[in-house]
Order: sequence, then structure tokens, then C-alpha cells
Amino acid sequence: MLRRSILCLVLLLFVQSGNGTLDCPVPIDVSNVANNSSYNIVGRYDEYSDTLTFGSLIERIRSTKSDAFYRDIVNNVIMFLCDVESASKRCVDKESLFAAKDWKGDCIVAADSLCPSGLCERTSNCYWNSVKDMENRTTRFHAADYANAQKALFGASDSYAANIAIKTAIGVIVSVVLLICWFFFFVIRYTCCCLWSSCGRLCFLCSPIPKNRYKTCSDKILPTLIYMITLVGVTAASCIAFLGNEEVSVGLSNAFLHADGLVDDLRSFLQRSRIPLTSINNIIDDAAVDARLIFDGTEYVKDALSIISSFSGFYSLHSSGLNESNALSGFESAVTGFEQKVNPITVKVQSMLDTLELDLYDQADAIKGGIVGALTQLDSFTNKSSDWQDMLYQKEGQEYGFRPTRRAIVMSVFLVSFMFGVFGLVAILLSKSRSCSTFFHMLKMTGIFSALLGSIALILASVLLSATFVFFDSCKSLDIVIEDFEPFVGDSVAPGANACFNDTNLAVAFNVTEKFNFQQKLDEGLSQIKNINITSNFELVLGQLEGIQSLISSVSDSALAALNQATSSNSTICPFVDVYTKANIMEPWKLSRTNDVTPYIIRGNFGNSTSYERSGTEDGGEYLSRIYDKAGVCKIGDSCCVQITPAPPSPCSSNEIDDCDYGINCDYPCEALQVVIAEGHAAFVSLYDKEHRMTADLGVVCPDGATCPTNEFKANYSNLTLVAQVENFETKISSTKDSLVALASTSVGQAMLEVEDFLCNMNVSFVAGRYATIKDHICGKAFFGIEKLVWALFALGMSLEIMAIVSNVLSVRLSGSQKDKYLYDLEGGNGLTRADIY
Repeated sequence: MLRRSILCLVLLLFVQSGNGTLDCPVPIDVSNVANNSSYNIVGRYDEYSDTLTFGSLIERIRSTKSDAFYRDIVNNVIMFLCDVESASKRCVDKESLFAAKDWKGDCIVAADSLCPSGLCERTSNCYWNSVKDMENRTTRFHAADYANAQKALFGASDSYAANIAIKTAIGVIVSVVLLICWFFFFVIRYTCCCLWSSCGRLCFLCSPIPKNRYKTCSDKILPTLIYMITLVGVTAASCIAFLGNEEVSVGLSNAFLHADGLVDDLRSFLQRSRIPLTSINNIIDDAAVDARLIFDGTEYVKDALSIISSFSGFYSLHSSGLNESNALSGFESAVTGFEQKVNPITVKVQSMLDTLELDLYDQADAIKGGIVGALTQLDSFTNKSSDWQDMLYQKEGQEYGFRPTRRAIVMSVFLVSFMFGVFGLVAILLSKSRSCSTFFHMLKMTGIFSALLGSIALILASVLLSATFVFFDSCKSLDIVIEDFEPFVGDSVAPGANACFNDTNLAVAFNVTEKFNFQQKLDEGLSQIKNINITSNFELVLGQLEGIQSLISSVSDSALAALNQATSSNSTICPFVDVYTKANIMEPWKLSRTNDVTPYIIRGNFGNSTSYERSGTEDGGEYLSRIYDKAGVCKIGDSCCVQITPAPPSPCSSNEIDDCDYGINCDYPCEALQVVIAEGHAAFVSLYDKEHRMTADLGVVCPDGATCPTNEFKANYSNLTLVAQVENFETKISSTKDSLVALASTSVGQAMLEVEDFLCNMNVSFVAGRYATIKDHICGKAFFGIEKLVWALFALGMSLEIMAIVSNVLSVRLSGSQKDKYLYDLEGGNGLTRADIY
């Protein structure tokens, strides 16, 4: 029931994860000054009582008992109080409060579970340990131990009760033996032949008739002095008993005071918890609207994965180009930079957006319903705390009203003993006076009642001593109980009970911060992203991509250089002087030249040069092959000429080294250079196309007349270039980050503050403080008072026993002056009877 109540207090926080800790800046103190645990009632006689407290003798006696001894007591009490028949039932209805479930509401299934459908393993109790998923379930103790628990506690031999009873029995037996001895003593003294002289020495020890004249100091004065000392002992024991009784009263008063303070603290705790819940209930709708304004349109955040995919696609399309341009390492650095610098930002932002959408916006109605239930529970608890306080006041009133009776009962045996002691002292002091001879009989009465009361006091002391041992052991056992309440209340309630004593926040103890805390997740996300410089992180990636572009741009440079080396060779035989650039190499006819035609004749062109203008639809390669197809050179004059007509020339002769394009002695030294130029252009075109497509897909620049990215990249990966995707993502994520950082200024931020306030107020460490104070007064102050009563009764009993002996001795020795009168009367002078002599 307690767990359900606690959970009702936190139903507003329906989320799925967290780290289970709270960072509360200011501790919340629910105790007020009037009920502060440092405030105590001071007894009127505490100064004297504390003076007589030199440490607990009982504590020193029990110091030989190990921690295992008290753990055995606690375990045996658990087993003795356990209803094994009921508690051993392992399976319960899944709707039962005792069904063991996880936070999703599913039954926890043990590896050896035998529970049929519709039933769950039960929560831990005095018989079963906690159930763990897919592990065999174990019992808390062996089955046989439950049967032996009663014997271990209350058995006739070797049990806790037997060991305590032995201590009681020793004192009681000694007291009863003394009482029996006194009984026979008095019977023999006052009813037997000791009253008659014919018994002689046989009755000397118990005879009331003096046998000698007692005149020395040791005969009368020393017994009288011992009597006075015992009377002082009775007086001192009476004072100690009085102080002990008052100490018990002070201890109980302080215990009731702090118990009342605990209830007040609890009421303050509940009322303090109500404030943030009410505030959250008032603003949760606005917070949900503000949350939607933030997460609406942020689906792009998940596009970070598509950017990673685009990087992979770029590599698939252009891996050879990256290798040829030595840009592969730079490209890999860019990918790594995105994954390490950008992707973590994306994950954090997406997590916060999911929290806003799934855990706040989608759960707004559930949160409000949970708050209503929590407020109802709080009001119920507050009202119940008033009932608890009324009951506490009633019990305190009953105890307070019983104090005069308790004082009278406790002090009666001491006062009666003191009264008879005073009567005896009066008899001793008046024993010389003949006019007050009647008072002398009071000394005999003192002897009789001192013996009786002394034995009674020793019996009471022995019984109370055993009760004090039990009291002390109970206090020690409580220290073990509060270490872990799970064996006593089960694992449903134990986290909350344990939290009260180990300074753990209730929200943490019940995994509220882990299972039900959107505020903490948002706080953690904000702390992670608010100081992140998104621009610098993205610049690391974009800088790498720009560096790649400079390398890609050089892919065709070597081919162009080789081509220009051929087109600008400018030798005597091959006077080529053209130098091309990337701007015109794809349309070489656009190269700016001083002449309109070639300065040399072209092979097969009937002895003519050729125009630098483009011919028809020829492409760049065809164009270069045409303009660099220079005529040959005659090796010798015979059979070597220029064919200037369609028909072969006849005869065909020229001077050596003249131009030619016909004859067997015509050599073509520029032909190889023409082939190199054609092949070089083809190689350049291939590399330039690769460079062009890589540049278009990369997107640092978009080549003139190109579609960026290429159609192939669009079809398979994205409509944006890599750089455009990253820059677009940077713009959007920066805007979203700014919106998230600004949460504090929205109703979401207000809700977060109220939730934090509520969770931080779930600290219940005040219970442990109050408990420690209450226990200190009961197991300390009140216990020391009871212990004083024990030792006061022992002191009283021993003092009375000595007083009884001395009284009976003095009743004989102080009557020595009457011996002659006794003998005279015995011979018939006055006809005295035994009653007269007595």
C-alpha cells in the first residue's frame, strides 16, 4: 500500500530512462524550529540523574554478545511471526497487490517458476526472497528453521527465553531461599523452646533472650553503626529509584515530543510536496503546447543518418577518383569528423525532442491524471497524519496520567522500607528509656519486615533485570532491522522504508528518476548541448570537404600538363605553340590565337593549312587531331612531294626537308606527336569528367553548366550535394538547439523547475533523524532510568537483608539490661508469659 501511495506521488513523470540520481541545489528541511530534533525536554532532576550515570552496566554485561547473536534473534522473530502456510504460497493473481512485476507491469518470471497463466510470482515476504528474472527462486530460510524458531526463542533449554529466565531464576531462587530461612528463623525464635531456659545453648542463635551483658563498643555501637549505614543505603536506593523513575518519564516525554515532531515533519513534507504538483497541474497543458512548437518540423534531425549514407554513396561512386587525387584520407577524416563531432549533437538533440514529444506532449493527459491521484493521496495522508497525531496525544495523555500511579508503585516498596528503617532507628535511640520501652518492639518489627521486604525487593530486581536485558536486546535488534526492511515489509515497500534510514531520496529509491523523469532528461540534455559550439564542429567537417575539393581539382592537371607539353613543343619540324587551360581544353577552338589558320600545311589537305575554327560538329579530340596533323618532311628529293591535286603527282620530287604528304621518301615526324595529343586529350577528358562529377556531388563549388549533384547521386542518395546537406543540417540543428536552450523561458521550463522541486522534496531523511532521537530517548534515557530502578532494587534488597540481621541482633543486645528482670519474672515473681517477654 505504501508503494502505491509513493508511486501516486510521482505518476506525473511518465518517461522511460535516466541515470537514477538527483542534483538538488538546496536541501529541503521540513522540520520546524519548535519540533527540531535538537530540542529536548530537560527533567528537573537531570543534573543529579546524569551525575549518577557512569555508563550502562547492562550494556557492558551484554557487550560479549556478537552481532551474529542479535541477527539470530531478529531472524528467529521473523520466522516465529511468519504465517508459513500463507506466506509460502508462491503464486498470486496477477492483479494482486502482492504480484511481483517489473515497471512495465509484466510479471517477473523466475527460472523455476511454476505459476500458471494469470498468476505471478509473489513479492518477497517472510518466507520468499525477492524474485529475480530467469533465476531460481530461494526461500529466506530453510523450511526446518521455521519450525525450530519458536524453540529457539522460547524453548525449555538453550533458547533465548531460557537464557534470560536463568538470570531471573538465580535471583529469585536466592531471594526465596533467604525468605524461607527468615521464616524458619522467626518461627523458631518466637514460637519454639527458645523462650524457655531449659533449652540452654541449643537455642542461643535464635533466642530473643540475652545471654550476656553487652557492654563493649562492638556489642552495641558497631551494630548500631551498621544499621545506620544500611538505613543510608535504603535512603540512597530510594533516591536512585526516584531519579530513575523521573528519568523514565523524561525519556518518554521526549520520545512523545519527537514522535509528534515526526508527524509534524511528515505533514510538512506532504504539504510541501503538494505545492509543485499543483503548479505542474496548472501549466502542463501550456507546456505540452510549447513542447509541440519545438519538436514540430524537426524530422530532419533524423536525416543525420542519411548524410552518413550520402558520404558512403559518394565513396561508392568516386572511390577511384579519391584515390587518384590523394583525397581519400581527407574524405575519411571528414566522415570521422561528422560521426564524432556532429552525430553526437544529433543524438542529444533527438533525445530531447523525443522526450518533449513522447514523454511530455503525448503523456500530458496521463500526467494530469497522475497528479490528481497524487494530490488525493497527499490529502488522504495529511488527514491520516492528523489521526496519527490525535492517537499519539491520547497515548501520551494515558502515559502522563499513569505517571503518579507508576511513581507510587515504584516508590512504595522504598518508602515502606525506609519507614520501617526509621522506626527501627527510633527504637534503637529510645532503647535506654524505660518510659518509652514500648518503642523497643518496633526494632523487632523492623527485623521481620526488613527480611520480608528485602527478599521481595531482590525478587523484583531479578525479574526487572531480565526484562531490562530483553529491553536492551530489543534496542540492539532495532539497529539490525533498520539496515534492511525487506524481510519485514517485502520488496515493494522496503525501498521507501530503507530510503528513510540511508539518506536516499524516495524518487531514487523507487527508481522514479530512472523511470519517470522527463525533467531530468531535459536538464541533462541541456547541460550537454548549451555550451556546444555547433558552428565550430560543423566547420571541422566543412573544412575537410573544402580541402578535398582542392585535391579533386588537380585530378586532370597532370593530363593537361602532358597534353600542353605536346601542343607547345615548338620544334623546327613540329612548330606547335598552343597552351590550353581547363577553361578551353574541352572546346579547344576557343583558344585565343594570333592567326586564323595553322602556320603549317596539313597532311592530305592539298598543300594547304587548316582553319582554327571548328569544323562542323567535331568534338575536341577530332579538332585536335585535325589541326595537329602536320604534313611530313622529305628525306631526299626523289619520290617525295605535296599532293596538291586529287590525282597523284607525276613526277613527284622536292627538295630535301620540304613539306610533303606523298611519296616513298616522305617522313612524318609529327605523326607520333599528333597521336600523343589525341590520346592525351582523351585521357584528360576522362579524368576531367571524373573530376567534374566529383566536384558536382561534393558541392564545394558547382562547375559551370553542371547539375549539382549529378543525376546518379540524386537517384541513389540525395537531391543535395554533400556540402549542401551538411550546411543545411547545420542551419536547422542550430535553430533547434537555440529553441531547446530557450526552454527555460517557456512553460516547459517552468514545469521542469516544478518537477525538480517536487523530486528534491522527496528526501525523507528527516525520518531517520527523528527515529534516532526517539530511539535515543527510549533506549537511552528511559533505559538508563529503568536500569537505575534495577540497581536501586538490588541495593534496597541487600540493605534490607543486612538491616534485618542487624535489627534482630540489636533486638537482643539492647534488651540485656532486662535479663535479671526476665529471670526473676520467670521464677514467678510477676508471672510473665511468652507474649509479655516478646
